[in-house]
Amino acid sequence: MLVVAPEGGDADDLFRELRGRPDLQVLSAATAAAAAERLREAAVCLLIASPDVATSAVSELLASKERVRPELPVLVIRNRQAEEPEGWIGRGVGVLRCPLVAGALRRSVDVVLGLDLHG
Repeated sequence: MLVVAPEGGDADDLFRELRGRPDLQVLSAATAAAAAERLREAAVCLLIASPDVATSAVSELLASKERVRPELPVLVIRNRQAEEPEGWIGRGVGVLRCPLVAGALRRSVDVVLGLDLHG
């Protein structure tokens, strides 16, 4: 999976649980442009944007994804009051709201990837 999070943000704590899973390889990109490059180079099964990624950068990221891997599922984590363009949902984007309850990101990833939820 590919996590897009600007350097120096709060993403380390948010994604710590995913990075520690032996069944997942978590790649990182600090910008939408870097993420687009990673999508072209690496096998990615899920794209996740941290809440620190600006709305315009998420839209840029989605446009890149559509060109390179249109079938790729996307989770976008947004702060509680942040708005997102209507077009995100129609593009197969799941939106999670912060603050996330314990285990919500892990469970969401499991559901999107179709992993065994009882394991």
